[in-house]
Parts: sequence; structure tokens; C-alpha cells
Amino acid sequence: MSERTLPVLEVGTIQEEDEEEEEETAVNGEENREASITISNFTESSNLLAEVTKQRLTQKRIAESNIDEGSDTDLELEEEKSEFDMTGKITYLNVCKQFGLVPVSYFLRHMTDSSLSLAHHGLGSQGIKALSYPLMKNTKILNLDLEDNWLEGEGGEHIAAMLLENCYITDLNLANNKLGSKGCEAICRALQTNVTLKNLNLSGNDLSGADSGSISEAFYENNRLKTVNLSHNNFGHSSTDTLAEAISENETIENIDLSWNNFRLKSATVICDGIATNSRLRVVNLTMNGLGNEGAFGVAEILKQSGTVTSIDISQNRIGPIGATVIGKALETNDLLKTLKIGYNPLGIEGVKCVFKGVCPDASCVTDLDFSVS
Repeated sequence: MSERTLPVLEVGTIQEEDEEEEEETAVNGEENREASITISNFTESSNLLAEVTKQRLTQKRIAESNIDEGSDTDLELEEEKSEFDMTGKITYLNVCKQFGLVPVSYFLRHMTDSSLSLAHHGLGSQGIKALSYPLMKNTKILNLDLEDNWLEGEGGEHIAAMLLENCYITDLNLANNKLGSKGCEAICRALQTNVTLKNLNLSGNDLSGADSGSISEAFYENNRLKTVNLSHNNFGHSSTDTLAEAISENETIENIDLSWNNFRLKSATVICDGIATNSRLRVVNLTMNGLGNEGAFGVAEILKQSGTVTSIDISQNRIGPIGATVIGKALETNDLLKTLKIGYNPLGIEGVKCVFKGVCPDASCVTDLDFSVS
């Protein structure tokens, strides 16, 4: 029976296999350890990120809660501020673009001033129409000068519409604008409700007795006007009674300028009677009306009856010696008048003496006496 021979295993070969197994085990262990560390780091990072995210969400909720409670942020306040067109600049530029007009650069530069003069700018009715829109909103301008812009009746209507909305302008100069009856009527209607305008100049606007009714209504209803200038018009030919009565009844006007009109003969007496019975007037200007000696009797009544007039100008009124004598007699009993301007009248020597005699008594308060001659 043959003997089976078993393979001989070399010792070296067994040792190499053992070493390879140990090496493989070590490598696998290292890989497992590194994987464990990576997983651990990832877990820590995830936890940190979650914590940060949680904090940010909390802060966002707090901020949203504050806003919901009605507290305005600075950004919101700035946005609201920019949207409020305090001066009307944005409105003006838009209106000019719409009407195809070139904006008045002077107006844009000075629309935040308290006093604005746009006199002699040639605005016309369309120009003032564009300006009236921003002026409705403007809260800065208090004194507005629009003299000599040829506004006419239509422009007067635009000004009237502006006065109904604006509650800041206190002084308005509309002199020499050809407003006529149409513009005068519109402005007088606005005056019946406007509560801020104190000084109004309507000089040189082709107004006449036909406009006395509109002006009278304004004088009856308005209780804010302090100074009114109606000079260089055509009052005196008719409807003087209506205007005189309105002047008499008004309780706020302190300064009235009726110079360069046509108060003569009877109309002169009537207007002086209205002034004499007013309980508020302090300054009266009747220059260049042709009062004559008959009108001088009316002036004398003002000096006798008025308990408020401190200044009166009756220069260039064709007052002769007779009228001067009457005025001098009235001055003797007046203890309120401070300024009397009676120059450029043919008073004569006797007339001048009578006026001087009237201001001589100790009770007289006259400190400014004007006898100017040409």
C-alpha cells in the first residue's frame, strides 16, 4: 500500500500570510476609526448650525413682532418723509410736464423761503395755473409777491382756488395783473372762507364800482384781513355807497389804501363817512382822488368821529383854503392823529395857518406833518 505524501508547508509562507491578515485588520481598524471621527465631527457641526439657525429665527421673530405692534422703523419713516411733498416741488414739475411749460427756475430755488417774489416774471394765466398746484401744498411760503404778471381774470381764478387750499400765506401782492371783475369776484369769494390771509394788494387791476359788491361781501365775511390796497383802480364813479357801508361794518381792517381812484364830490363824502364810522381803521390813504373842498368836509368828519385813525394821507387832492380851514378846525379837537400828509394841495397861506393852528394845542398828538409842495 502506497504511502500518501502530504504537502509540506513552509514556515515562512505561514508567517507571511499571518502578517498580511494582521495588516489588513489594522487598515480596516484605522478606516473604521477615521469614519467614526468624521461622523462625530459632522454631528457636532450639524448641532452648531442648528443652534445658530435657531438663534437667527428667534431674532427675526422678535423683529417681526415689534413691527406688528406698530413701531415704525427708521426706514419706514424715511420713506414716508420722502413721499410727503412739503414744498410742492414734485407736483410742480409734473404739472409743468403735463401742460408743456418750462418750470420757473427761480421758484424751484426759493420755494422753501418764507418770502417769495415772482414779480415781473411774465407768468400769464397758464404759468400761474401751474404754480397754483404746488402752492396749495406749500407750507413754507408766507409772503407771496405776484405783481405784474398779466394774470387776468383766468389767473385770478387759479389764485382763488389756491387760497381755498393754502392755509399758510399771510401776505399776497396781486398788483397790476389786469384781474378785472372776473378775477376780483373769484378772489373775493375765496376771501369769504380763507382764514390766514392778512395783507392783500389789489392795486392797479382795472376794478371799478361794478366790483364793489364782490369786495363788500368779502369785507363782511372775512375777519382776518388787516391791510387792503385798492389803489390805482376806478372806484368812485358808482356804487360808492355799497363799498363805504362795507368799510364801515368791517371790524378787522386797520390799514386801507384808496389812493389814485375817483372819489370826488358826493362819492368823496360818502367814502369818508364810511371810514369815519369804522371802529378799527388806523391808517387811511386817500391820495390823488380829487377830493376838493367838498371832500375836505368828509376828512374833517373822520378827524372828529373816528376813535382809531392815527394816520391819514390826503396829498394831491385839490384841497383849497376853505377845505384846509375846515380840516384845521377839526384838528383842534383831535387827540389821536399822529401823521397828517396834506402836501401838494393849493392850501394858500390862510389854509396853512389854520392847519398849523389845529395841531398847536397841547392835546394834539401830531408828530408828522407833511406840507410838501412841488
